[in-house]
Amino acid sequence: MEHGTYRPAADRGFTLLEIVITIVILGAVAGILVPFLNAITHSPEPVIRERATSLGQAMMDEIMAKRWDANTPMGGGPICTGESPDQTTRPTLIDACVTVATPVASLGPDGAELRTNFDDVDDYNGINETNNFTDQNGTTFSLTGYRRQVSVRYIASATNPIDQSTLAAAGTTDTKLVVVTITSPLGETFNFVAVACNI
Repeated sequence: MEHGTYRPAADRGFTLLEIVITIVILGAVAGILVPFLNAITHSPEPVIRERATSLGQAMMDEIMAKRWDANTPMGGGPICTGESPDQTTRPTLIDACVTVATPVASLGPDGAELRTNFDDVDDYNGINETNNFTDQNGTTFSLTGYRRQVSVRYIASATNPIDQSTLAAAGTTDTKLVVVTITSPLGETFNFVAVACNI
């Protein structure tokens, strides 16, 4: 054989048909494995979101269970503000009506007040916790990668619907906007928003 030499089958390589079949099989396997691996990679996300939701909702529930203002009488009752009806129309409430709401600059804990004895909505203004959190009983717990922030401010409530972007001065409105913001380890932000009214 002068024109060519015989080569064993092991030395000949792959035929075009074998290569095409291999590509088809690998494509089918990848089509099955990629979604499976993607699901495994993202499987902690629902748990992370659930923790973020619980962290925010627990804080909002705690805040909304408190009095509207430090000057609100014990047992409840309104503070007289610019939006309150005139006292002559509410003679039974005159004694329970305090004339001064907490000034905007003083929103936050009153004096040396600690979390365990916060007693009104705006005491929570300015809370900013990362990784380590405290509940209303003073118990601390850790959630790595989470952040919790609280903002309380007066907003004008004379519009319908209430315009939460319009800030108001203390004593001119019966409404406080409470925003609890949770940032998860995924970088997602969850906002819990509530309106506390002077009633």
